[in-house]
Amino acid sequence: MSKAKKFVALFMALALTFSMFALTGCAADEEEPETTEGTTDEGAEPAAEEFVLVEEGKLLVGSDTAFPPFESMNGDVAEGFDVDLMNAIGEKLGLEVVFMTEIFDTLIPTLKAGGKFDVIASGMTIKPERQAEIDFCDPYYDSNQSVVMKAGSVYNGPEDLAGKKIGVQSGTTGEAWAQENVPDAQLVPFKNATEAFSAAAAGNVDAIVNDLPVSTELLKEDSRGLEIVAQIPTGEQYGFAVSKDNPALRDAINEALAELRADGTYAEIYEKWFGIAPE
Repeated sequence: MSKAKKFVALFMALALTFSMFALTGCAADEEEPETTEGTTDEGAEPAAEEFVLVEEGKLLVGSDTAFPPFESMNGDVAEGFDVDLMNAIGEKLGLEVVFMTEIFDTLIPTLKAGGKFDVIASGMTIKPERQAEIDFCDPYYDSNQSVVMKAGSVYNGPEDLAGKKIGVQSGTTGEAWAQENVPDAQLVPFKNATEAFSAAAAGNVDAIVNDLPVSTELLKEDSRGLEIVAQIPTGEQYGFAVSKDNPALRDAINEALAELRADGTYAEIYEKWFGIAPE
């Protein structure tokens, strides 16, 4: 092969190599940049967590339905302040609210076990020991305790209950107050407040320690010879409660409750059941 032909062949080989290199570089430049799965645009809000329900489309509510005016049974229909408020919350959330009767001191363990109801609405006081087991929504009612005795009884303080039989609802803050302030009394636990009042009217207990608004309601039309002899300022607050595994439901209820306060619905329900405007 002549020198001229060798030079042409070498030139063509170099040209072919250069063109292949250039095409490879262009292809690399045209590749899509890699993205990391799960990243969001700067400033974008993460998707809201969805709450879990025992039954789709329904908000199942566990409640001691013998605690008027918060909840009681009118035949087979639940009614009361808590009932109306939960129904209004359910409407905000697009859910049908169904009340389920439970004994008060079984509400927390049943909620924790799961599978029966989604929320507790039962005039339940927010307490640290309860907060260790369940999550409370924002407070919706302020309450105190009361002492109820036969009309005409003398009561100057807890010392007057020493050695007496005191009726209490099992698992309540009334029971806790009596245990702490009248340690030498005989506490007689009942599964609900109405049973305690019946026992007092029959003379089976000497006094009752119970939530003030409930005592007021139970004695409003039929005192049965009983009266509130003392109001005990405990500064309690009631709250609805959900499982610690369901924080999105707690947040949704809080949001709905705030809307009901803002639009006046909460005040309407409050006045309906207590006869006064909320403070």
